[in-house]
Amino acid sequence: MPWLDIKSNHLYGATSGWFTGVPRPGHTGRSMHWWQIDLRNDAGQLACVSRIPVAILAPR
Repeated sequence: MPWLDIKSNHLYGATSGWFTGVPRPGHTGRSMHWWQIDLRNDAGQLACVSRIPVAILAPR
């Protein structure tokens, strides 16, 4: 199994407020997916971009 890790780029810091994450599939293969999640504040400013790989396993 390949090493899977979350990569995030924080564009600015925040100490309060609400943030909304919107996931989008970047690649959906048979055994591996990766998703990009954009986090925005209440004003719609992009605060963080994350990329999360997901291994797809066969049911037991």
